[in-house]
Amino acid sequence: MKKSAMRSRRPAALAMLAVTSLVAGCSAADTRPTTHVPPDSRTGANDSGTMCAGGPSSTASGAEAGGPGPGADDSPAGDDSSTARDGATGSGNEGGQTCCSSAGTSSDFGWLGDWGPGDYPSGDIMARNYLTISGVKGQQGNDRQYKVHVPPSYSPRAPMPVLFCLHGLGQDPVMFCLDSGVAWNTKSDAEGFILVMPNGYLSSWNGGTCCGGAATAGLDDVSLMRSIFAEVAAHLNVDPHRVYATGLSNGGYLSYRLACEASDLFVAIAPTAGAVGIAAIKGAVDGGLAVLSPSSDLTSCTPKYPVSVLDIHGTSDPIIAYDVQASSLATFVSADGCSAATAPAVVPMSGGDTTCVAYGGCPMCPHVEVTGCSVQGGGHCWFGSSDCGTGGGSLGNAFVGSNSAYMKNTDAIWAFLSRFSR
Repeated sequence: MKKSAMRSRRPAALAMLAVTSLVAGCSAADTRPTTHVPPDSRTGANDSGTMCAGGPSSTASGAEAGGPGPGADDSPAGDDSSTARDGATGSGNEGGQTCCSSAGTSSDFGWLGDWGPGDYPSGDIMARNYLTISGVKGQQGNDRQYKVHVPPSYSPRAPMPVLFCLHGLGQDPVMFCLDSGVAWNTKSDAEGFILVMPNGYLSSWNGGTCCGGAATAGLDDVSLMRSIFAEVAAHLNVDPHRVYATGLSNGGYLSYRLACEASDLFVAIAPTAGAVGIAAIKGAVDGGLAVLSPSSDLTSCTPKYPVSVLDIHGTSDPIIAYDVQASSLATFVSADGCSAATAPAVVPMSGGDTTCVAYGGCPMCPHVEVTGCSVQGGGHCWFGSSDCGTGGGSLGNAFVGSNSAYMKNTDAIWAFLSRFSR
């Protein structure tokens, strides 16, 4: 696989795959330190430090089982069972259970990476220039592109969370992720996470039933995100226990698909104006023209591991019907083992035109939440952005509908995502 020209190689000692385990419920009694072999630079697999092991629900994989690590790009599309991470949990862990954490992709082995704070490729972040990744499976020979923003607080000696920002149909990373009212780069600097901004094929993603050229061609955008993660992990000390995805519209569909098919890698997602892209969940039009396929290569959504979900949707969305939110959330309520009972959400909280509810009974170690926010009268919008995240100025709002007077997506989404780790 041809990588970015800035690619460096780790020492040969890093060529061994990690031994990893998923622990659905760790406690003080079953938390025993286990030392792990460092990852290779291709997979981006982690777990060089201490992990929970030996519990009744622990499953060994990686080198011992002959399988790849998180971020590996050689498992079949739709199969996220390649390797799960350990049972580390973030804040919000309750019930007296404690899950342990582990180091990132490059710490503890003397390899500090060749990237530091800044933008990759270097230069004006608003320029439409990209890193290139080639040879990714399921891309039909197409080279693909992405940008990376590393905040000033980054240190190669400390693993840092990663957020994938996924633009909508007809957009690109500059138009959406760096829009003045979306401003994920500003949030990255303020909160301390690595921002990854992939660029869609013909400005689209294969999210299942939605949308555009990528779905029509049947491109494997799940493998693409795994490969991009592995490449970023070869340059930076990323924390594979805190990998998140968010997106608008078509990018929301892909966020959901990543949770369906790559739950070993993505811990939490926050789609806006999107849906689970199986054929049974419909509702998208684009300027009056249907953009949904009658069928989908995402035939079912059966994540191997629980994924936290925050779904934000306007009740008057003219492009992706609001009623797909309930079906999409129900998919993850069932998959995560939550209950149908709801209560007012704590993060984000309801207010003004926005009502946020959380489903009960979700797993506590690692901590999982499924939350839906409904914006009354809201359109097809990244709420809080003056142009609804369209990148089209005042004309953008004329097409997508009304904004929110209360919800600010970027703030609410990071407040939600940052609470989860595995």
